[in-house]
Amino acid sequence: MVERALGVVLLINGRDESLVKYLSVIGELNRAGFSVYTYDHRGQGFSGRLLPEPHKGHVDDFADYVADLRYFCDHIVRPRSSGKILGLAHSLGGTIALQYALTYPREFAGLVLAAPMLGFPTAPWPAFLVPPLLALLDFCGCERNYIIGGGPFIPEPFTENNPLSSDRESYTAYQRLLAEQPLLQLGSPTNAWVRESLRALKKIEAEAPALELPILLLQPGDERVVDNRAQRRFCRRAGDCRLVEFPGSRHEILMEKPAIKVSALHAVIDFFRALCR
Repeated sequence: MVERALGVVLLINGRDESLVKYLSVIGELNRAGFSVYTYDHRGQGFSGRLLPEPHKGHVDDFADYVADLRYFCDHIVRPRSSGKILGLAHSLGGTIALQYALTYPREFAGLVLAAPMLGFPTAPWPAFLVPPLLALLDFCGCERNYIIGGGPFIPEPFTENNPLSSDRESYTAYQRLLAEQPLLQLGSPTNAWVRESLRALKKIEAEAPALELPILLLQPGDERVVDNRAQRRFCRRAGDCRLVEFPGSRHEILMEKPAIKVSALHAVIDFFRALCR
């Protein structure tokens, strides 16, 4: 924590991530004068797993993520701080943060979304076919199975063409941590996770105009994990959203090469400082 902080940043990480991945980001925000609180989502990181097979990325109901965030705010953040709460959310964390903002509209003073999951590729299946396919899998009792083609955690050494980050150092550092801490390892999502995520995305798209808080959306120019078109649609529909593109960045903007990461962090800090004046 930072004494007499400008504000309180609630950092909400993405799928298959852990709070320890963001220690350097937390340090930069602290040096800029902000207190930072963060946690690991249920079913990943250092949090408990929901199924006997720990590598399955699962959630029974997307509202559970929102309830966890509410509990964290009520029992951890607010008893220890009195400043404005500012959200910094990556990928899945962006979906959770937006659902939270729709459910509790006065909680965040502002929100930064870094490569938020507002849509994702469904290949090899056409998007229109996925909901009925998931319904069929539910009917067959397969909602807790890995998605078709998915499976347990497999180490993925750095390659120049990987979809997450072009920065070898940060990518390799997290892969090394996963090897040293098997508890952090996570495989593919379950069918239920995909079903619940799609329901959440549909709700956000429908209710985006109701969002009145200031939003800064950081978009990777070389995105291959989530859907940039869905991000642009969301930003046009939301009440107060500004989109900034980072050419050359892949999905993990805050884990990118120094030039990209520093530029993104400057944008985050400037946005937060303006809200705390």
